[in-house]
Amino acid sequence: MASLSNLKQCHKFCSPTSGGRNFNYVAELDNYPFINLRIELSSTTTAQRFNVAQSFLPDENESVPKRISRAFFDGGFSDSLAEARNDKTRKEMPMVSRTADVIARLIERYNALQLNLCPHKGELNVERIAQFSETRDWINSPIRCIAWHCHQFKLAVAGADDVLRIYTKRMDNNVQPLVLKNPSQTQINSMAWRPLCAFEIVVGCQQGLCFWNIDGHLHLGRISNPSQLFRHPNNLPINTLQWQRDGALLATSSIADPNILIWQPDNGTMYPLRRIGPPGSLLKWSPDNEWLFAGSVGRVFRVWKCNESWTADRWVCNGGNVQAACWSPCGRFLLFASTAEPVLYRIQFVQLHLGASNSDDKEVVAVADLNAIALDSNNQNLIGGTVQQLAWDPNGKFLAISFRSTNAIAVFRTFIQKFDLQISGGYYLVGDTPAEYASYMCFQPLNRDNNRAVLAIGWSSGRMQFHALD
Repeated sequence: MASLSNLKQCHKFCSPTSGGRNFNYVAELDNYPFINLRIELSSTTTAQRFNVAQSFLPDENESVPKRISRAFFDGGFSDSLAEARNDKTRKEMPMVSRTADVIARLIERYNALQLNLCPHKGELNVERIAQFSETRDWINSPIRCIAWHCHQFKLAVAGADDVLRIYTKRMDNNVQPLVLKNPSQTQINSMAWRPLCAFEIVVGCQQGLCFWNIDGHLHLGRISNPSQLFRHPNNLPINTLQWQRDGALLATSSIADPNILIWQPDNGTMYPLRRIGPPGSLLKWSPDNEWLFAGSVGRVFRVWKCNESWTADRWVCNGGNVQAACWSPCGRFLLFASTAEPVLYRIQFVQLHLGASNSDDKEVVAVADLNAIALDSNNQNLIGGTVQQLAWDPNGKFLAISFRSTNAIAVFRTFIQKFDLQISGGYYLVGDTPAEYASYMCFQPLNRDNNRAVLAIGWSSGRMQFHALD
C-alpha cells in the first residue's frame, strides 16, 4: 500500500481553543451556538431518575399464580418465566417450576438453532445496537446523533437522555434550545431534516419513526407530541434512515430486518426492497438521487439503482461489515470502510465505456492506507486503525475520518475530476485532552448563510466544536 494515501501525510493543525468554540478561528463561527450536552445531562442522570414502580413493594404473602401474573404484566413473559423458576416458587409449587424448566429449555434450543442458521439474529440489546451505530461508544456517549438542516441554520442534537434539542444561530447561555421529547422516542440512533421543508425532522429510534413538525413552536421551550409515528413490527429498531433529495421518499433500515423500507410519509404508505441475506445496518442516498447504498451486519453490501425496478449491485467485503460510507457531492464516487481492515475503498459510478454500464465497470479500489501511526515520539498517542465514521464536505474538498480505537480525526484533501478521484494528506484534529474522541461528526450543508466547509464535532465529553476548513 505504499502508493496509497496514508496518515503519515497528515500533520497536526493546531491545539483547540478553550470554551468549545472551534479549532480554526473564523469570525462567522462566533454566531454559532455554545453546546455542552454533559452539563445539560447532569440534571437528568440515571441516579436522579424516579421510577414509580420502585416505590411499591410486592406482598410477600402473594400466591404463586398471582406473583407470576404480576411479573408478566410488569416485565413480560421472560420475567414471569423467571418468577416461575425461582427458589420460592420451586418450594411452594414444584410442578409449576418443572413445567417452566421445560419451557425454558425449549426456548433455549430454539434460539440456539435459529442462531446457528441465522447468526445475525442475535439478541437485539443495546450492545448490538451500539455495535452497528455510526456513533462511537453509542451507549455511553452524551451526544448520539447530529443533524444539520439542509437550507437554514438549525442544528439538531440528540442526547443520551432521548431528548432532541434544536439550536439556532446567535444563541447565548441564557437562551435554551427547543426541546423535543416523548415516551415513544427512546434509544435514538439516527435522524434527518426533511429536504425542501423548513420545520420537519424525523427521528429513528427503538419504537420506530417519530416525525416532528416544529412550525410555529420555535419560540416555545418544549414540544411533547410528534406529528406522526410510523412503525413496522419487523423493522425495529430503526438504526439508519435517509431522505431522498426532494424529500418525497424516506428509506429506513434495521438490524432486525433484511429488508429496506421505502416510506412515503405524506400518504403513509410503505413498500419494502426485499432481499435475502443479513439485516441492514447503514443507508446512504447519493446526492443525485440515482443510487442508494445499503450496508448490512454481514459481509454483503448492495448499491441499489433508484428507478422503477429498483435493481441492485451486490458486493462482499474481505471481512467484517461496512462500518462507514459516504458519497461525493457529485454522486459519482462512493467511499467506504469495513470493520475488518484499516483501508479506505472507492467505487466509481461513472460510465467509462460507450453503451450500457454493468457492475463490472464498478471496481472496488483501495485509495488510502489507514493503519495506525504514532503522533508523538513516545508512541502513546495514535491516529488511525479501523474507521468509525466518514464525512465528506459539500464542496468535495475535504474528507474527515474518525476511528474506532484512536482519538484523533484525520482530514484528507480530495480532488474530484469527472473520471478520477485523488486523495492526499491534510492534517489531523485532536480534542482538549488525549482521552477525548469524536463521538459523531458531520459537515454543515451549503446554503445562503454558509458558503464554507464547517465540520461539527460532537466530542465524547459532550461538547460541540465547529471547525472551518479552508
